[in-house]
Amino acid sequence: MSQAYTKYNGKTALKTKLDVKYPKNFAQAKVNGSTSASIGWAPSGKGKCDYNVVAIYNDDDFAGAKYITYAFAFHDGQPVALVDQATNGGPDFYPTQNASVRDAFDRIANGTSATSGSTSTSANSSSATSDLTSDGRNGYFATPSATRGTWYFVNDNQSVTKVTITDHELTTTIEDGSSSTTVLYNRQSDYQIPQNPSQDLQFKSMDWSEGNAFTHNGIQYFSVRSWLQ
Repeated sequence: MSQAYTKYNGKTALKTKLDVKYPKNFAQAKVNGSTSASIGWAPSGKGKCDYNVVAIYNDDDFAGAKYITYAFAFHDGQPVALVDQATNGGPDFYPTQNASVRDAFDRIANGTSATSGSTSTSANSSSATSDLTSDGRNGYFATPSATRGTWYFVNDNQSVTKVTITDHELTTTIEDGSSSTTVLYNRQSDYQIPQNPSQDLQFKSMDWSEGNAFTHNGIQYFSVRSWLQ
């Protein structure tokens, strides 16, 4: 079964084949068949909702026909992987019965505290330090020292994005305060990206990126590519 998930990047709305747009349409979403519990985007894992979502993934061609949307959230301080596959009256999220997805998110979440102000990205960063040579990684990528610091750029819609670069991480923050961090790694030269990566690998590597340094006209640059790209 081939699956190709699109991740909400914190800026551009994630749109499904039923024209549901996240995170906006969380306001109309049900949880466990009811609207009594609220759900919403909260990248820190803390928020005003009953279910505070830190990551959203969607596949419009799941199993060849149906869509599937995952919302990874914290509820009462505990991680819960929610899934929506409703075709009528949706979206309607339920705790996933997919043990692989559920366990992968639990492992990620266990690397941080839901009340610490860290996103799921920090969880990945923490858990990743135990083994820097698995899944095609070959240690951290070191950003060129001249690029480290805080940068700002103006988007086409005149909004401002802040980019903070450290020795091996890149954090992007948009005007509403939402942020995402990617951890930069070197890739093993003989590593072949799986054509159909397992769900466990997809979620484990969702905040990993490959870094590549280069020099142009005497100026140091580096490029970033998502790990499974």
